Amino acid sequence: MKNFSIILFLIPFWGISQNVETLKLNIPKTNLEPKDISFKEDAIYLDKKKCFGYVMKHDITIDNEIAPNYFEITSQDNAVLFSGIIKKDESGNFENIINFRPIEKLYKNSKIIGRNKLILNLSSNQVLNNDCTLNIDNLRLFYEKSNENN
Repeated sequence: MKNFSIILFLIPFWGISQNVETLKLNIPKTNLEPKDISFKEDAIYLDKKKCFGYVMKHDITIDNEIAPNYFEITSQDNAVLFSGIIKKDESGNFENIINFRPIEKLYKNSKIIGRNKLILNLSSNQVLNNDCTLNIDNLRLFYEKSNENN
């Protein structure tokens, strides 16, 4: 597993640093892996460039069910790339189902809950690139190698 240090910007000049272990899936390297990943309330930065948008909504109705926490990650042209619902399961543990919209697949992995872990894992596995692009072939490999939603 690869370790990343990230900074979460909760207040404009204060950050929280944390280490997150990412899945090592042996996906082909592209030399576009970001070295620096940071999050702001409405954006995701790769190598200090704003690459993706982010929005979190609470208590919205999706497919006739109330989603307590719903998020979307968008490209620079505002196309929704990933959306997800984060909720507690019957045991009280958090889980999420993520829609990988570019490949039209629903994804679940118990080690990847929420935006930060999703972005770190996609970046470390050559899916999100430091030039703000998405590698669709590697997204398919990521899905095939780590999806628990079968």
